[in-house]
Amino acid sequence: MFNHNLRDDESLDDLILGNMKVIQPREGYRFSLDAVLLAHFPVAAGIRRVVELGSGSGVVSLLIAWRAPLAQITAVEVQPAMVERSCRSVALNGLQERVEIIEADIRETEKILPGGKAELVLSNPPFWRKGEGKISHNPEAAVARHEIKLSLPELVEKGSYLLAPGGKMDIIHRAERLNEAMDLFRACKVPVRRLRFIHSFSEREAHLVLIEGVKNPPGLLTIMPPLIIYEKTGVYGQELCNIYGR
Repeated sequence: MFNHNLRDDESLDDLILGNMKVIQPREGYRFSLDAVLLAHFPVAAGIRRVVELGSGSGVVSLLIAWRAPLAQITAVEVQPAMVERSCRSVALNGLQERVEIIEADIRETEKILPGGKAELVLSNPPFWRKGEGKISHNPEAAVARHEIKLSLPELVEKGSYLLAPGGKMDIIHRAERLNEAMDLFRACKVPVRRLRFIHSFSEREAHLVLIEGVKNPPGLLTIMPPLIIYEKTGVYGQELCNIYGR
């Protein structure tokens, strides 16, 4: 039994959607808009078996539980403190019967989860390779943002293992790593079938991309309209306002 009572070094933050709340550390790694955008990318209607790889604070799994009310969700996270907090968040939102958080190394997925069962695999993975960017002094943030415990090739391989035929794998990543991601998806028999570029402002280049691959079946690539985060500085664009019901 997990106690969802807040500690002095934690905050309780409103996800707004579904009146859900998430417990986070006041300092260190905290979820960002990336998680919200990823959770709204897949077509959720009718989905029943979902796995999130690298679930962090559990935000994506919570939002998917809200969007797909029939889904049973398994979230895998390697960092014990994040697992403990996200379990309390799941309990706080009354989702213990639908969302399971597992503390495990994604690189050992075959030891903990059956293959070929998931209809949807989701991940907001580390964006930076080893040696790229500045690594945070906070261990949770470092693992979440840099490929210290999980690389993109490892992630795609494990996602492919988990997917049932026709299942979908959805991730968000840096736009400049799109070619690499598409090659990996193809090599793992999850060819990319849907893309959406994310721009901070309409006049700026895309900095992120939402990627969806489908296990095995042939099909065409669909490039969706761009997602523009801000209409102007400090003001969300219409799509973000629609997501939040504003």
